[in-house]
Amino acid sequence: MNLRQSICILCLLLSGVPMAAQEPTGNTKQQAKELADKAKGEGSNRAQQVQDYCAAAQLEPKEKKYADSCNSYRAGLMNDDTAWLASAIAQYKSHDLDKAESTAKLVSSYDQKLSGQAKFLLDLIKNERLLSQMKAAWAKGDFNTVLSSAQSMTNADSKASASVYVNNVALYNGYLEQAQKMAQSNPQGAISQLTLAQNLNPNGPGNPAGRIAELQKAMQTKSAPPPPATTSIPKPAVDSAAEIAKKVAKLMSDARDAEKQGKLPDALNDYAMVLKLQPGNQDAQSNTARIGQAIRSDPAAARNELASAIRYFYQSQFDQAQTALRDYLKSADTAQSPGAAYFYLGAALLEQSMLETPRTQWQGPSVEAQSAFKEARKAKYNPARSYVSPALLKVWDATGP
Repeated sequence: MNLRQSICILCLLLSGVPMAAQEPTGNTKQQAKELADKAKGEGSNRAQQVQDYCAAAQLEPKEKKYADSCNSYRAGLMNDDTAWLASAIAQYKSHDLDKAESTAKLVSSYDQKLSGQAKFLLDLIKNERLLSQMKAAWAKGDFNTVLSSAQSMTNADSKASASVYVNNVALYNGYLEQAQKMAQSNPQGAISQLTLAQNLNPNGPGNPAGRIAELQKAMQTKSAPPPPATTSIPKPAVDSAAEIAKKVAKLMSDARDAEKQGKLPDALNDYAMVLKLQPGNQDAQSNTARIGQAIRSDPAAARNELASAIRYFYQSQFDQAQTALRDYLKSADTAQSPGAAYFYLGAALLEQSMLETPRTQWQGPSVEAQSAFKEARKAKYNPARSYVSPALLKVWDATGP
């Protein structure tokens, strides 16, 4: 047999032998069956169940029952997730946070868009609860809870609402610190600071009411005439009247000096103290009326009045802000910045109503607040948006053309 014949015979023999490379590398049928069997018991984790059925269908694309199960279970899961999410959103809008939370948690992790929306809703619910917790803590004077709740918030709108309470805590604590510094050198000033703190939050810590009483008692003790001498000659009662007269003379002198320096509010304060000691003092009465009229007719004094009103607003003393702003706007001659005054009047009305009314009962801005904003716009006033809360800006923007 020659070489050519041998090669032909070898080729014929090899052609009858199956090649190992043509066989599957793994038992895909068995793997698909195992995945499908596993999926049957995964009803408590429907996302995993769908994934296993669909994986089995990919391994055995010719096996129709795997593809049917994949499509059927996936469609059912998507329909249920969509319905649960819609129901959770409706419950949230109805302010039923407990039901909204439990329903949103039923949305599976299978579809990223639906599960992402459910997570966002759960975050809103968490932040709304924190805000309610913060409001209750502020009302009780529990400032630690106010601050810890604010730190836990993740939603921008909730953070903006929380900042009002956080700023009020800082303001309250600032009043107490200032009162502590002034207690020895200026007890009357310390009492004023403590009164501001008490007005801001009657239930706040630090016992401002008690400290006011202590300072007033100390002032009375200090100003009271010394006790009678134990000698046989009693101290004449005229000494008390003389002491009062001496104080009145000092206060009258201080008031005149303050007026010469253009410090009209300080002068008014001195005259008020005179009238407290001597209610019938005619000089103090006439000077008080004269300076009050000067303040009302002086543009510079009016500017100071507007600045004080705006400061009241940022200190959340909304009643004082409204009173000062209305007084400022009464005089057309001295109200040089009516746009700013109307804006902060509307802002004070709006902020006060939002703070004092539960969120579920708030019906929107009052007619007076909207009217004030419209007057501010007529005066072409534009607020510094970085210093105004988003909720307030939303109402302001809605009053625009």
